[in-house]
Amino acid sequence: MTARLIVIVFVTLGMGLSVDAMTDEERRDYREKLLQILPEVEAFNEWLAETGELPPDFDALPRINSLPDAFCFLNGRRVETPGDWADRRAEIQQLFEKYIFGTIPPRPAIHHADMQETEGNGYRTREVTLHLGPDGKVEYGFSIILPEGSGPFPVLMTPSRSDIPTLIRRGYAGVSYPGNDFNDSSAAVLDALYPGSDLAALPARAWSAGIVLDYLETVPEVDMDAIGIYGYSRDGKQATIAGAIDNRIDVVLAGSTGVGGTLPYRLAGERNQAESVESTTRMFPDWFHPRLRFFSGRVDRLPVDGNLLVALIAPRACLIHYNRNDEVGNTFGNEAAWRDARRVYAWLGAPEKIGILRQEGFHSSGFDLEKGLDFMDIALGRSEATWHNDELFPWNFETWCTHSGESIDPLNFPERDSVDLLMSDGGRIGTQAQWSAKAESILERVRFMLGEAPPQVAVQRFRGFRGPGPGNRATGPVERLPGVRALEPARVEPDVPGWVINRNSAEFGWRDPDRSAVQAHPVTFGYGNVQGMLYAPKDAPENVRLPAVIWLHSYSYPIGYMWVYRRDLHPVLALALDGYAVLAFDQSGFGERMEETKPFYDRWPHWSRMGRMVEDVSAAITALQQNPQVDPDRIYLFGYSMGGMVGLHAAALDQRIKGVVSIAGFTPMRTDTADTGTGGIARFSHERGLIPRLGFFVDNEARIPYDYDELIAAIAPRPVMIVAPQFDRDANPADVRTSVERARAVYEIYGAGGALELREPWDYARLPASAQDAIIAWMKATLK
Repeated sequence: MTARLIVIVFVTLGMGLSVDAMTDEERRDYREKLLQILPEVEAFNEWLAETGELPPDFDALPRINSLPDAFCFLNGRRVETPGDWADRRAEIQQLFEKYIFGTIPPRPAIHHADMQETEGNGYRTREVTLHLGPDGKVEYGFSIILPEGSGPFPVLMTPSRSDIPTLIRRGYAGVSYPGNDFNDSSAAVLDALYPGSDLAALPARAWSAGIVLDYLETVPEVDMDAIGIYGYSRDGKQATIAGAIDNRIDVVLAGSTGVGGTLPYRLAGERNQAESVESTTRMFPDWFHPRLRFFSGRVDRLPVDGNLLVALIAPRACLIHYNRNDEVGNTFGNEAAWRDARRVYAWLGAPEKIGILRQEGFHSSGFDLEKGLDFMDIALGRSEATWHNDELFPWNFETWCTHSGESIDPLNFPERDSVDLLMSDGGRIGTQAQWSAKAESILERVRFMLGEAPPQVAVQRFRGFRGPGPGNRATGPVERLPGVRALEPARVEPDVPGWVINRNSAEFGWRDPDRSAVQAHPVTFGYGNVQGMLYAPKDAPENVRLPAVIWLHSYSYPIGYMWVYRRDLHPVLALALDGYAVLAFDQSGFGERMEETKPFYDRWPHWSRMGRMVEDVSAAITALQQNPQVDPDRIYLFGYSMGGMVGLHAAALDQRIKGVVSIAGFTPMRTDTADTGTGGIARFSHERGLIPRLGFFVDNEARIPYDYDELIAAIAPRPVMIVAPQFDRDANPADVRTSVERARAVYEIYGAGGALELREPWDYARLPASAQDAIIAWMKATLK
């Protein structure tokens, strides 16, 4: 076997390519089931009725849970030469057209142009009407605003005329073209000249920018070697697309695009509690091709993503902008896209041509165009300044190994890929006492992998709805609060939970009358005074201690324990309305605590971020047990995705936790190899740095010291619900099932086999109202 063939085989396995294929009958069945679980979209249904199209053959597409590799063709061949890159670049654009854009037609010829110019104070405005097509009957109008002088001037194109004054003051010509919701001529051009075109709305607007560029090539005042394009939000999506499909654009200023632009779908979506394929194609069905909706929950089978859209721009300049608590974006995802696309820029010799700009605030905080022009000045050689990329998540596994001095030889650990939990060195386990001894050895291995937690001095704190009980010392306001009070008035901004709740929006799952039926109060606990909120029914009896639930969120970087574009009740609100006191807080590295990530391993090189999250849960339980409204013997965990993983670790290590729900929380680590397509265990060590020591076991997964069957068994006989959606892209469902059944043998020793519940819905890793209601019903019936 040649070296080149070895590489191709390795890449193919790493991409999770399947030798099987779905039959047409299986694809029809998938389509019908998908329509049953997703919210109805009239435009999508009409397209299906018109075309009869089936979902893609997902089994024939590579399973790529991490970002798709710009240097890897769909068939696994690697890019090695400039000619290869030209071919790969063409393939990427073709895949975008097939699955996301629709077919991009040739630009129409300009028959002639009408122009009217007016003078301003230091500038002049030229209104242009292009007549397109063979007979010139199709009109397309836009504006050019030029500084005084003959130029040639650098140009920034934008669909927003309000940006033009800033451009003139900086010596740029501004072009305002009809490419936004309020002024869009692209659809009319397509209908007239390309009837039946399937090009979607945002790619069509991007395509129409090329018509403007065709005209600008005839304007002597325009420097065609200094063309930029800018858009914000949905306009940022189309600006990014325009830069990707038209090489005449030299600089792209991509303002908080969300998914469909610079932000990868893989690093947003439901597991990141953010904008997703499903929500985008439901709320804005005309933005992208209807075919994209088939990839709801299956983005690991989507051959392209936001990082590749940015790669199409290379080596031309691109600035990726996002706001710190931008609910449309994902702070980690934007940085990951920048970091990944920068590999292409570096390969093409222009690593300095791609940058990031992070600002404070939410999506409504907008884009600092002055800073964007600073970047453009540097990219065009108009400034000798250096652009600085301020990362929040600069994690690198190899750097950590060097800094910490950590080194683990996995060969020093036994293979445990097929573990009978009831076997021990002394023979078969048959009693609870024998299992307890083995469980302690398992937990020692868990603690080893989570790292060395620094010592912590115990501090007693209290926050609650009622006055302090015996032995408790009040440290803040304790009066019962009317309605929803998200945060204390003196709380330092950003007030993310308060901002979400006060919006009273169905898109966040907090709306009236439900939100007004609960009350809330701050709770402070743990190292660094972690700030949480305790939510409970407004009408809870004064003399009743409530069961408590700790909500453990997923990879929600911008807004922490909240979520967006979910019209179902938020889990915190749903649980509170069902009679629970619910403690919610941003886990370390998320929401208001994002800044904890960057210095974490400089401060505690031998610990882990997962270890910190588990410690926070333990501290939260201590705080809840001191709260007079909470029953200290009925404290449970409710975790989703990453939160489900945290919850299982925490429950195994803390006996005070009386039950746990883990939704799409894990796949067994010892079988989570790169060739499964999940991304393997490296996503927890190399990608996000949650458990760095796992990184030493990559390619030796069978030697990992513990696994989830052992964690679950260590929780026995306390109730556990595992929800394992059949299309969880982070899991291998059959392995999850095996893991649960192995743990069940331990539950049977306690006579508690029914306390371990496994549900495997035909769904992807999300938490719709139907699933949430069923989980809460199980909790009320089981967690006594």
